[in-house]
Amino acid sequence: MVWVRVLIGAVWLNGGLEKLLNPDFPRQFADSLAAGGFVSQAPPFFQGFMQGTVVPNAELFAQLMRAGELTLGIALILGLLTNFAALGSVVLSVMILLSQGGVGLGTGLGTPEFLTMNLLIALVSLVILFSPAAKALSVDSRLAGRSPGLLPLLTNRRRRRGASRSNARSGARR
Repeated sequence: MVWVRVLIGAVWLNGGLEKLLNPDFPRQFADSLAAGGFVSQAPPFFQGFMQGTVVPNAELFAQLMRAGELTLGIALILGLLTNFAALGSVVLSVMILLSQGGVGLGTGLGTPEFLTMNLLIALVSLVILFSPAAKALSVDSRLAGRSPGLLPLLTNRRRRRGASRSNARSGARR
């Protein structure tokens, strides 16, 4: 599961770096939205959000996309606040998926329209969110080792009952 977490992080980091290395990205994003790109493809319930919020603030949303993708990528690769990053990955994937028209059944002649990359990233991110194994070899597991009270929050694991008692006994002997 660690490799899965790192792979999803690498996908987000790649997208963020592409946007960061393209100084024209905010303007290109705004121009695409102004021309009707993404908005026309979005489902009707999402078009209102796109037209009322995203389009008037397109360059701000472009910067937020850059920062969000970079942050998610780094956090998932390092395993830093993994649960929060996995939840962010689900939300951002769904937002991108909706802006691209959501899921649908294709004709079988082109790229798949049901199992899109964004849907797969959202589903795998849900697995990362709920999987304790995805938090192994991570900054979270190191932090939880130093502060056992954070163990359930950071790694989805509970503290073992015997471990807390034996730690208390060994501390009393010193």
